[in-house]
Amino acid sequence: MWPNTVPLACGHAATRQETERATRPGRLQLPSGPRVTVRGVTAVRVPWSSASFLVYAGGLTILAATFTLLSTTADEHGAGGFVWWSLLVFIVLSAVAFAASWTGHLVTAGVLALSSVASFVIVLGAVLDWFGWLPDVDHPFRGFRFWLLVLELATVVAAAIALRRFRFPPFVFVVAAASWFFVVDLISGGGDWSAIVTIGVGFALLAAAMSVDRGSRTYGFWLHVASGLAIGGGLLWFFHDGDFDWILIAVAALLYVALGDALVRSSWVVFAAWGLLQVTTHFAEKWSDAGISGLFPLSFFLFPFFGYDESGEHKGHTWAGPLSYAVLGLVLIGIGLLIARRRRSLIPAAELL
Repeated sequence: MWPNTVPLACGHAATRQETERATRPGRLQLPSGPRVTVRGVTAVRVPWSSASFLVYAGGLTILAATFTLLSTTADEHGAGGFVWWSLLVFIVLSAVAFAASWTGHLVTAGVLALSSVASFVIVLGAVLDWFGWLPDVDHPFRGFRFWLLVLELATVVAAAIALRRFRFPPFVFVVAAASWFFVVDLISGGGDWSAIVTIGVGFALLAAAMSVDRGSRTYGFWLHVASGLAIGGGLLWFFHDGDFDWILIAVAALLYVALGDALVRSSWVVFAAWGLLQVTTHFAEKWSDAGISGLFPLSFFLFPFFGYDESGEHKGHTWAGPLSYAVLGLVLIGIGLLIARRRRSLIPAAELL
């Protein structure tokens, strides 16, 4: 892109002056030309670069720092003091986010608004706790707790308002995730029933994602992510013990690949690859002493949840583990090449794969 242009969700590049005029408060419309909107909301995003990475990384760091600061403040001050401290943090973060938006730094405003919404939810929770209305939050999906449901619903509303104001696509995921939590908490009490409801919510999010895709694939992406996590998480709740369970997960992963190919959505394929790695880890640890922990230094960070055997039993066949992952690698490459061949016109530089 030219230095004096601002890339938008649909690939249209508006001049910086046009963008600044169009994004002043009270003027939410973007410049004329190609654009993608959903219910009047135009997505704001930029292509991947070192600068965009640093902005996103900085915003997420501020989000983590906000949680840490407010957690420390809650321990050091009483309920009333925590309300005022959290309110101060919310005001500061909101002011900085709006200032960034006013000056045309729309992505920076979006990542800062994430922390602002999080701090708002904390403020509301602190007020409820101050009045003694906030129930135990250590055990989710346990019983009907009115004020906790209010807090969850407030999260959905706050994220939706921020999405409308800042047009920052990750807020779609926040709305979807908070809505999932609210629905599951409202109609289930934990355990298998919560997993069933989660899968149902996942399919509802998939239907919503396919609908939104017709207006904005940028917003639709985050609904697909939420849908894939919900459906996959529910399935893993039921199927993660024996060999047959993991075979079913492998089948589900292949269905994820097929769905991702049909919808031209990479998020489903990413989840499929993660699922197949988990399946391979299960069988590699069953057959061999050498599992993914011996092959990848980041394994405990990337794959900490399922398929790792801590029994300490010596199994022999040290070649079986590496061979399993090598075969999986070939399978993933083969699937990638097949998709590139089928979707050559839709995948950038597909001929180079």
